[in-house]
Amino acid sequence: MPKLILQEFTEEIKGKISNLEKELREKFDFSVIEKEVLNISNEVVAKLLEKILNDLFLEKDFLNKLKRLGGRIALKYKEYRNLNLRLLNGKIIKISTPYFLKSISRKNRKKRGSGSYLGLELLGMIDNCSSNFVSDVVQMAILCPSFEVAKVVLSRRGIKIDVKTIRRLSKDLGAIGISNRGRISLTGKEDLKGRTLVIGIDGGRLRLRKKKTGDKKDGQKRQGFCTDWKEPKLFTIYILDEKGEIVKDFAPLHDATMENYKDMFNLLGEYLRSLNLKEVEVEKIVFCGDGDETIWLNVEQLLIEMNIKEKNIFQVLDYTHAKQNLHEIIEQIPFNARNNIEKKCKDLLWKGDIEGIYKEINKVIKSKMRKGKALKKWKNYFLKNTKRMQYEKFRESCVPCGSGCVESAIRRVINLRLKAPGTFWTREMAECFLFLRSQLISGRWDIFMTNVTHLKRKFMDSQKNNVFQLVKEKVNKQNELINSNYTQVLMKVA
Repeated sequence: MPKLILQEFTEEIKGKISNLEKELREKFDFSVIEKEVLNISNEVVAKLLEKILNDLFLEKDFLNKLKRLGGRIALKYKEYRNLNLRLLNGKIIKISTPYFLKSISRKNRKKRGSGSYLGLELLGMIDNCSSNFVSDVVQMAILCPSFEVAKVVLSRRGIKIDVKTIRRLSKDLGAIGISNRGRISLTGKEDLKGRTLVIGIDGGRLRLRKKKTGDKKDGQKRQGFCTDWKEPKLFTIYILDEKGEIVKDFAPLHDATMENYKDMFNLLGEYLRSLNLKEVEVEKIVFCGDGDETIWLNVEQLLIEMNIKEKNIFQVLDYTHAKQNLHEIIEQIPFNARNNIEKKCKDLLWKGDIEGIYKEINKVIKSKMRKGKALKKWKNYFLKNTKRMQYEKFRESCVPCGSGCVESAIRRVINLRLKAPGTFWTREMAECFLFLRSQLISGRWDIFMTNVTHLKRKFMDSQKNNVFQLVKEKVNKQNELINSNYTQVLMKVA
């Protein structure tokens, strides 16, 4: 019982604290004392959780329910197995848990079926680790500049873990999220009715590491690798109120992929379907991006595939990008006439008068070569995007005229970690980190982790409540004992 465990620790804690108090008076080094006390408390917590889990797994009622659940997904109980489990505080405990094997047909009896620790999956464990532990380790990995730095930071918190394990946990958690993109980032309670849904789209840059092909040169130890720049595609989804202001209660949705724009828009479609966009009556839908023609062709295709009506659909080409391209036209104007014409062209651009810009080009530029360059830019960029450059009307409709939110997401999700100098990625790990950093930076990490721990429970229906109720009652009972007894122990120690 937890009470007995706490009583066993009482005398030991008293002796340790007495020594620590003496050391504090002699050396005045509080940081050392603080770490020692924290380690003592972590050991107590580990022993308690070890006892709670072992008691739960050894209960016949719990095992019988696991057997019934396993039978429904072709898993057969085999035996109890001992294994180590990592907790949030980094401590490793030893537990005995039921092991299930995949049922196989008579034809394939010689083939081995994959096994499962069904009880651990039910409790949301990942790779024989507490989901809280995995969450902390992976967050450190995607925030720190490298896995090595993450290892050092974690070690200072008392968590001893090697780089290989950090990489594996990041990869496994990312794989779970990537295979369930869209719904895994949502609570299912997002309210979009009467709101303006804004979708920003842009591309970033990172370097992929790819092994060189061909034979190694004489005397060369390694084949080497190429480090070409690639463009990950990122989108962000956020909502505005009737005044055009960002709704703070809705955490933005970010995601990015190393695939092409077509695949990125398929991914975006998954998110929109998860938001029940067809059923929810949003006020407006706004697409923001730069002048890349591929973006807008895919936007049109997405609207067709999702059967979204053109009414209240806005396509906005970022105003800053438009001004930058307008400057390329202004550079073709004679220098002495630029000051007068620049402001006028920007006013015409803001009003969406693309024909007016054309007239100014013909009126001011006399050189045939310069006029040809200016008209080519006007035709290929401005004329094609006329409907996306009605900024004055956009402002009147409380629609954003820029893609600042997605530009910010590019910087925070990609540039600050994946574009770091001297950093090269495999395609698989880049995809993994793009997804994981998107969840963390958008503020949806807790939602994501909650959904991850519930994923393997989806096969349970009628028996789910029985199992969960048993677990809940057991844990609540143990928590009550822990709280009361732990308080008594602390009072005795004091």
